Amino acid sequence: MWGGTIACFDFEGKELWKDKWTPFGRHHARAHEPILHESRVIVTYVPKHDLPVSATTKAGAKPLGRGKEFWNFLRAYDLKTGELIWQAEAGTSVHSTSMIGQLPNEKLAILSGRGGGHQPPEEPYGLSMIDFSNGKSIWDASIKGYAAAQNASWKKNRVHFFVGETHQSLSSMTGKMKKETSIFEKVTITKWNGKDYETKYNQIFKKSKKIITYFTNILIGDYHYFRSFEGFMIGRVNLKDGKVEYLEVPAQVVRQKEKSEAKLWGKTIPNDMKNADGFKATMDKRNAGSGWGHVSSAPPIVVGDRIYFPTMVGIVYVLNWNAPVLDENALISVSDVGKAGETWTLSGLAYANGALYARTMKELICFGN
Repeated sequence: MWGGTIACFDFEGKELWKDKWTPFGRHHARAHEPILHESRVIVTYVPKHDLPVSATTKAGAKPLGRGKEFWNFLRAYDLKTGELIWQAEAGTSVHSTSMIGQLPNEKLAILSGRGGGHQPPEEPYGLSMIDFSNGKSIWDASIKGYAAAQNASWKKNRVHFFVGETHQSLSSMTGKMKKETSIFEKVTITKWNGKDYETKYNQIFKKSKKIITYFTNILIGDYHYFRSFEGFMIGRVNLKDGKVEYLEVPAQVVRQKEKSEAKLWGKTIPNDMKNADGFKATMDKRNAGSGWGHVSSAPPIVVGDRIYFPTMVGIVYVLNWNAPVLDENALISVSDVGKAGETWTLSGLAYANGALYARTMKELICFGN
């Protein structure tokens, strides 16, 4: 799938079916990953087809307004035939990464959200639990200040998300509020002081423009992990007792001669942003940054008792996700997938048959046993 088209091909490259539409300005499917389940594929879709080409630009889309005909919706297609099965009742914002799961009553559902940057037209801002069988809303929750640039994370009984200065939890069955915790006040911080790590309790974490680095949140066990927006901190919220912990990590490791390495704290080497042919693949200076803050980051993954956080500059933080304390002892390694300053990626890691796979702008990489 790409902006404005979804197509299905067989393994010989023959096109089996296709559907096309006109992306509405900057509000097309940027963060949503197609969901494959029970012979269906679920994508985000703008139903209005007869838009001018100018509508694909931010300037050209603005005069058209914010009507429902310009909203993104989840749509379910029959994977074999391309037949439309349903279109969701609730809208889905451009930055929402929707997640499928199973409710306590064993009904399959998809959590999706609305809100965030660039004033997405879908309203009201907040979350919806969508019935996988027919696209109807099981519940819709209006949440002031909700930003969809996070993974729509939920477990069987609870929905967990970040909004404003807090971590919040709702009932997955009703969408009603269950818990709210500040992630800036009375937190535990383990920080590098220039020589060693030191841990301080009941701290005030410096507030930032956004609450987390986009799409870095993941649920595992009793924890909701994330990367901070500023400060190069990996954080987690204990879903049982509400305790919030932060661990500062090196911004980058730089490999030197004789297998030694230097750790950079608080800064990274500017990236060349070049592909394997030496072509500079972007004109946006933000892509030369660290991969923390205002960036749609690759999401972390969990394999066994390890959690892997990749960053745009090719650094991968590996932690023991179930460590009793989120301090330096929980940090297994700070690794890289390429040379500092010459490695750029927004791809997540993948795991299969005992090996991890990574992709940068220059290479495909397999890390085996």
